[in-house]
Amino acid sequence: MRRIQYLLLPSLLLTCNGGGSSSSSVAPPQPTLCGLLGDAVASDVKALNLLKNREAAPGAVNVAITFPALLQPGSDTNRFSTADGAEIEAVVYDVLVGGVETANCHATDALNRDTHIELVLDGGHLAPSQRIIVEVTPRWRATLAASGTDWSTTALASLKGKRVRIRGWLLYDFEHADQSENTAPGKAGNWRASAWEVHPITAITVLANPALDASNWNDGHAGEIERD
Repeated sequence: MRRIQYLLLPSLLLTCNGGGSSSSSVAPPQPTLCGLLGDAVASDVKALNLLKNREAAPGAVNVAITFPALLQPGSDTNRFSTADGAEIEAVVYDVLVGGVETANCHATDALNRDTHIELVLDGGHLAPSQRIIVEVTPRWRATLAASGTDWSTTALASLKGKRVRIRGWLLYDFEHADQSENTAPGKAGNWRASAWEVHPITAITVLANPALDASNWNDGHAGEIERD
């Protein structure tokens, strides 16, 4: 598949028209990181945590991995590869503190947990089964904090309703396959379209396209610790 090569630069949250979080004179908080394996015991979870905790940005992206491609219905377990970088454009539906998990050594404070960003195609496709999950990890939060950029969940919450470009590594989170519409079609309580994610996110760009009115998007969990 055709790929686009990018010059490797420090990843920043870029802003257009006043959106998002950017560098400021106030130093962002620094997470306390655990090891790349986290505190996982099972070998398959250790392997998953190594992917979640990748520290280098992808040097290339697979241009076939678009937001509509991730939303395509049908069993998608083997549709993509975790060796691929991805860059997708979508609208931020919500920003949440991630759950307590082995990848972050069961940290309980928000700073040392992932940030879950729920993406939708547009304001007409808001159902849980039409959302793709992308994640900021404490490791990348620390990287951005070192350059003065705040990727805390609180700061990233300002992205809700904005159209963004997300860049990072593709990840199949098998722990959520039974909560994803593509791999558990029609199951009550599905809260995502696919178990495929962009995780970790290594760059976020707020696009110039007009933001959408997200004032009525709250389905009862906005800002709460909700997803693991």
